[in-house]
Amino acid sequence: MKICFFGTYEKDYPSNRIIIKGLKKNDINITECHISLWEKHKNKYGSFLKIFSVLKLIIDLLVAYAKLCFMFFSRCKNVDVFIIGYIGQLDIFFLKALLLFKKNKPKILFAPLVSLYDTAIIDRGLSSKNNLFAKFLFYIDKLSFKMADIIIFDTNEHINYICDLFNLDKSKFKRVWVGADEDVFYPMEIKNICHPEHSRRIISESSSDIDLANSKFSKQTITNNFQILFIGKYIPLHGLEYIIKAAKLLENEEGIKFKMIGNGQLYKKIRNLSDNLEIKNIDFVEWIEYNELVKEINKADVVLGIFGGTDKSSRVIPNKVFQAIACRKAVITGDAPAIRELFKDGENILLCKNRNSESLKNAILELKSNNELRNKIAENGYMNFQNNLTCKETGKELLKFI
Repeated sequence: MKICFFGTYEKDYPSNRIIIKGLKKNDINITECHISLWEKHKNKYGSFLKIFSVLKLIIDLLVAYAKLCFMFFSRCKNVDVFIIGYIGQLDIFFLKALLLFKKNKPKILFAPLVSLYDTAIIDRGLSSKNNLFAKFLFYIDKLSFKMADIIIFDTNEHINYICDLFNLDKSKFKRVWVGADEDVFYPMEIKNICHPEHSRRIISESSSDIDLANSKFSKQTITNNFQILFIGKYIPLHGLEYIIKAAKLLENEEGIKFKMIGNGQLYKKIRNLSDNLEIKNIDFVEWIEYNELVKEINKADVVLGIFGGTDKSSRVIPNKVFQAIACRKAVITGDAPAIRELFKDGENILLCKNRNSESLKNAILELKSNNELRNKIAENGYMNFQNNLTCKETGKELLKFI
């Protein structure tokens, strides 16, 4: 079987990397036919939608498709299955046109991760539902889903929503957990590392990193710091204002420190809220390299998920949750139907009320005061990851449909 991962997808986006690596770990020979596009447009909100940004995107898209056309006819001979990842709605139209020139008709597996219309218009509110841009995104989504032979989404809740929103046949939609890359996210305590690639990586780390891995818990005992970590884009889904207000409620609790890594649509608003509340227990970091995130997660005692209580938050499980449990960390996130498809409250995750700073504060205090519960949640979450959510398991699940 010959499989080609095709298009202008974000090459380093976690879901794309996991699919490619997962198939390779299941001994599948997968070819990449890729031209970089979306990596050039990192902030896909606000000014991104202005006329000059849109014109630049169109020009970049035309150049990318010209290059892809050449690659298609030179590399994509005898392909059985094309996979199109995130962001790939436009790529399906282009691929379908190219397939008109082929005698055999390869199948298309689409792993979009999100609906463009739902993300930009409904969740982030970047424009009115009635304007031309919103209608364009709606029909791009709907037609791209119709053109694919199999469509992968991350939860059953998400599948049900997409099928209802676009009035689509549910039979070709399949659930595959997003998972995380275990070669990037893993526990850094040396005594707990058994994966040979992890061992080699830790040995090659600087001595300061090795010291951190060996002495993390003893250092926390000495300083009495309890580190709460959030990683992500500043979008409504995440409910960042509730994290900020929970931090304010915990301001007088000895040793509790928050670290928030990321930037995005609501960054200025959240920083203003923090400044107005005169919060002293939060460190803001706007950017960190992807391969450095594992160190930040391993320094934390608790990793936070999403708390926005938006419609979208009820049907997705964010990357940060998978990355945290891959590092054997306890996670607190807002209660939602999607999260309960994979996790059990108090066993391998701790759930709190959405849009409720008091509930989040109480959950943090519960894990701070109860080491046994925190360790149980962290260990069970890690077991869940090892059994169901590694790259190899994701690849194995995809092969059922391929």
